[in-house]
Amino acid sequence: MSNNQDLDNSVRFRVEYKWPEKGSSRKCPKCSDPMQLQANLRDYYGKPWWCHSCQWQYSEEDLKS
Repeated sequence: MSNNQDLDNSVRFRVEYKWPEKGSSRKCPKCSDPMQLQANLRDYYGKPWWCHSCQWQYSEEDLKS
């Protein structure tokens, strides 16, 4: 068995979410608690907004609907 990790086709693991401006604030649509805006780091693969109470992530697109 080969241990080669090169792929024939590139795989995209990080979705390119629209990131809000630094300092933006939002309230959770489920519990109305303030959410934390995550840093837009290259190694972060989640959505921009995090609710500590609900333990859920949201994108700007999620919050518009």
